[in-house]
Amino acid sequence: MSIIKGGAAGFNSVLFYSDNFSSKAIREKDGTLKIELSNRKSVSNFERMIKRIPIIRGLFIFVKPAIVMWKVILIVFLPVLVLLLLSSGSSESATNSSFIQILSIMTNVIDNHFWLLIAITLMIYAAIIKLSDLGKYHGAEHMTDSCFNSLSSLVISDVAKQPRIHKHCGTNFVIFLFVVVFILSFLISNYIVIALLSVCLAYEAFLIQSRIMTPFYWIGGLFQYLFFTSKPSTEHLEVAVASYEALIEAEIKYSKGKA
Repeated sequence: MSIIKGGAAGFNSVLFYSDNFSSKAIREKDGTLKIELSNRKSVSNFERMIKRIPIIRGLFIFVKPAIVMWKVILIVFLPVLVLLLLSSGSSESATNSSFIQILSIMTNVIDNHFWLLIAITLMIYAAIIKLSDLGKYHGAEHMTDSCFNSLSSLVISDVAKQPRIHKHCGTNFVIFLFVVVFILSFLISNYIVIALLSVCLAYEAFLIQSRIMTPFYWIGGLFQYLFFTSKPSTEHLEVAVASYEALIEAEIKYSKGKA
């Protein structure tokens, strides 16, 4: 089993993390590389317990990164929600309403424009990824991990030959999420409830290792390739490899210290 537990791409960085450390490589404006290596907080007993509970763990794992990435979500989600409020004619009533009433209005807008809200949000997110270096660093993240797992190599020429599609990418989870939302939309009328249930059920589907799920991974791979990654250059691959190497070195030193 790989010591690497996950990763994430930034606009000028790639981060990988293990059970004990997180390593973030950053491409500075002057072209130099900076490595930020830090210890990871030990997982609490509460979190361990939650991750063992089916259904509930999906919501917890979804909410946790959402809290960390609240700025990005706010930048993408809030303007769309405001536009829908204005277009729905609820803005005037919202101006003269209490906080509870405003929340109620926002809930109704989300419920009435659920699919439109999701579609616009994904389009904005995909556009940001494709028009910036974020997509290239995202591709480099996938390629680096794939290269090490398949070839045990972090040589740039080897990494460059790897596909930028990764089985464990969050995009695949999103595909499962949409499938579950579509099914539940025929059974439940409230989209807030649908959204919460879908996150829980989609995560359980995401964990299933079966050939039955292969078509969904094909769709997820297509979305990764077309919308959520771009072909990285050598400078993007160098950042991902530097982050990976620093994390492996830290884990090796940690293991030797325990021995």
